[in-house]
Amino acid sequence: MSILETASAERALPNAGSRLAGILWQVAMAALAVMPLGMTIAHRSSPAFLAVSALCALGAVAAEGRLRQVGREALTALKSPLGLAILAFLAWSAISIGWSPFKSLSLFTLGELWIPVASAFTVALVLPRRMTRAAFWLLAASTAAACLLIVVELRTGLALRQSLGMRANTFIFNRPTLTLLVLMLPLLAWLAGSGRHGWAWSAGIGLAFATALAHSDSGAALLGLLVVAPVFLIAWLFPRLTGWLAAGACVVAMATAPFLGPIGDSLITPSMHERMADHHTRERVDLWRSFSAAVRQQPVLGAGFGVSPRIRETRVARKVPPQMRRMLAIGHPHSTPLQVWTELGAVGAFLALVILLLVLRAIRRQSRLVMSLSMALFAGAAAVSMVGHGAWQGWWAASLGAAIVWMLAFRKTRLETMP
Repeated sequence: MSILETASAERALPNAGSRLAGILWQVAMAALAVMPLGMTIAHRSSPAFLAVSALCALGAVAAEGRLRQVGREALTALKSPLGLAILAFLAWSAISIGWSPFKSLSLFTLGELWIPVASAFTVALVLPRRMTRAAFWLLAASTAAACLLIVVELRTGLALRQSLGMRANTFIFNRPTLTLLVLMLPLLAWLAGSGRHGWAWSAGIGLAFATALAHSDSGAALLGLLVVAPVFLIAWLFPRLTGWLAAGACVVAMATAPFLGPIGDSLITPSMHERMADHHTRERVDLWRSFSAAVRQQPVLGAGFGVSPRIRETRVARKVPPQMRRMLAIGHPHSTPLQVWTELGAVGAFLALVILLLVLRAIRRQSRLVMSLSMALFAGAAAVSMVGHGAWQGWWAASLGAAIVWMLAFRKTRLETMP
């Protein structure tokens, strides 16, 4: 090859790499933006969208020749107090598999949780600074389509799913509704500031979500929405007080989790149970009482990571009073703090609390608007986790990870538009 040909090839390589990187960045953003609609069609699919986004983002970084630089940034993040606390929690989760009676289940659950967490970490590290207006508009379109699909499906008795031979239970829309809930804050905030008619777009998407939520069966999403709005307002008016109140709430929630069943039984009266029968409060309290009893049998180390689905078969369960064992077959306590105590004991609960407090510290360092939005997202997610699904479900970790990425992208747009 001649010198001129060699030089020409060397010039062409960066251009080809740049074009490939550009395509991969677009795919990474698109995968994250279509997650709401994807979750509505396949209600556990958020980890797949997040993983595709992470892989494409890493591919784009590699095409740009910046893998080593991003690796150094990742190492710096992991060496921070929050990063070290998360790694310690991961390590304790893995160690607890040593005394888990169902090691294959524990390993599967570990992957179900931590693969989305790793994907979210990767995407949050590199993608927010690249996020475009088109990506936000695609997220808005995907959200509107998801809300419309939920309403149509539920109003027609899931006729479309039945005609396609798909699973046709109304509760399958609970997961996409919760995903929409956590994605709504950064999206509505961005839309509100996106131009002359931004507030109208924001109000329209908000109304679409409220309509979908009104049709869904998700009491957890409704609780989250009822928490989000007042927390945003309080955080905006009293940022320092909100931070201290949130930290105190985390301490109380984690410290009282082993007694959640007795506390709920004493606070929720029979008349309240009757009014909230559609949300299964009586069954939930009975479930909490059963898992609270299980915690007391092994309070320091826990029963082992991820064993809740089969805890009824463990030695811990055999020590629980017979009248409470039946509810252990449900599979998880519908309370993240209680599940942490059940599986990881006091050690895991302490590490989880440290993570929460460090997240709150990071939130308090943001600008006022981003801090208020982030505090509302934190509170809404915490409220859902207190009464909702299993703690380690991958779709929830992926949905929260995506919400964080969009919040970071919104923060980037705010910094660019500030005078």
